[in-house]
Amino acid sequence: MVLTLSCRDQPGIVSAVAGPLYAAGCNIIEAQQYSDPETGLFFMRVVVERLGDASSGNGPIGGIAELAGRLGMTYTLRPFSLPKKVMLLVSKFDHCLADLLNQLNSVSVALTPDIRLAPGHGRVSLLC
Repeated sequence: MVLTLSCRDQPGIVSAVAGPLYAAGCNIIEAQQYSDPETGLFFMRVVVERLGDASSGNGPIGGIAELAGRLGMTYTLRPFSLPKKVMLLVSKFDHCLADLLNQLNSVSVALTPDIRLAPGHGRVSLLC
């Protein structure tokens, strides 16, 4: 599962997030966090896996929802296998778009085609 969250920056957020995940039988595989000094906001992305002996039926949802209420946090919790929604913005050089699209073969993303080419660029060939 992937947990993404944001809230007002304050001490103890990482610890507060780890608690419900551990209580639900989850193991943190990957975590990134960032505080934005201009806005005073904290952002975090955590990838977790449920351990085989995890007994909590609904996983970390209840604990994270309670924490969100306490911290005024917005969050999403989604399966890791769910493709990510992606928007690609490239320069007017057509090779940039072609290169990015070819690299997407190795990433699980949901890309809705809406290709708008600059004048003078008739078509893009993809190597799939």
